[in-house]
Amino acid sequence: MCGRDFGVHSPAWLSRTSNSSRHAERYREGRIFLAGDAAHIHLPAGGQGLNVGLQDATNLAWKLAAEVAGWAPAPVVAGEFGYDTERRPVAEQLVANTLAQDALFNTFGPAGAALRGMFSDFIARGGEVAAELSGWVSGVGVGYESPDGMHPLVGSRAPELELTTGSLLRTLRQDKFLLVEFTGGDAPTSASASLAGPRVQVAAARPVEKRHPSRGAAWHGVRAALIRPDGHVAYATETGSAFDDAVRAWTQPAAELVRGS
Repeated sequence: MCGRDFGVHSPAWLSRTSNSSRHAERYREGRIFLAGDAAHIHLPAGGQGLNVGLQDATNLAWKLAAEVAGWAPAPVVAGEFGYDTERRPVAEQLVANTLAQDALFNTFGPAGAALRGMFSDFIARGGEVAAELSGWVSGVGVGYESPDGMHPLVGSRAPELELTTGSLLRTLRQDKFLLVEFTGGDAPTSASASLAGPRVQVAAARPVEKRHPSRGAAWHGVRAALIRPDGHVAYATETGSAFDDAVRAWTQPAAELVRGS
């Protein structure tokens, strides 16, 4: 439009993106931790790297703080709930997800057009497939594997439950677990209240209805749930039995459990 090519020159900073995809073989080596772009790189599709990187930090922060303070239990330090154990599978899914998007974006010709049209139709319909895809891209659908024998909610991201004192997500603290008891009353029972302390806060909530649109049947019948500082479920039960052992298992190191037994 100006009749002159001004060109591009003398950049202060250069960066490039590609579909190079890989992740670290391990996220922890002694006192060294990897998170975010240091742990995984991939096609920057949908801004997922930002979501996953922030979730890396959220998962690591409270565990590292607990370990530094001396109260992190063994499964959190390097076991089934450890940083590497939980976050590396998320990176594996992220890499697979973005490679699939790369194929959708860059496969030209009739086959590629048909594939893009099919996925566009899935998303436009809504329902479970669209929800699953949006959960991947947004990071909201990220959950951790529930070990054998534990309630299926363990590892999942807690929804925005309404407590009698306010919303669950606003009640969460970065340095405390949240024990929610679904009593139907305005306050937790005395047995639950007695578990409150420097590492645990206790709150009451009304039982979740089975047909609640944002909770679903998964939370129906749950009597109590222990929510981690990062918003994922540490423990859940549908019985009236005591759950103080589960609280202690998550908030006391093995040495303290031995002394207290």
